[in-house]
Amino acid sequence: MDDAMYPVDAVRPVARTLRSAKLSWYDADYRLVEKVAEDMIMQEFIDAAEDQRDRTLRENARKIAAFMNHDGAGKQTTLGEILDRDDRLWRG
Repeated sequence: MDDAMYPVDAVRPVARTLRSAKLSWYDADYRLVEKVAEDMIMQEFIDAAEDQRDRTLRENARKIAAFMNHDGAGKQTTLGEILDRDDRLWRG
C-alpha cells in the first residue's frame, strides 16, 4: 500500500467520521474480531480492510491504515490516540 495514494489532509475527515464505527474481520485463526475504529491499531485496519463487504468502507479502512502509517505511529498506537494527538498539535 503506497501512502502517497492518500493525502493526509484528505484522510483526516474520513478518520474522524469513522472513529466510532465498528469494523469486523476474521483473524488468522478464522475467529471473528469486531472493534471500534478508535481502538484499532494500523495492522488491524490492514487486516479489516479486505474483509469489509461495503466497497466504500473497505477503501476507507485502507486510507486510514495509510494515514496511520504516514503519521509515523508506532505499531501499537490506536487511531484514537493519533487523532487526539493531531487535534492537540493543530489546534493548540
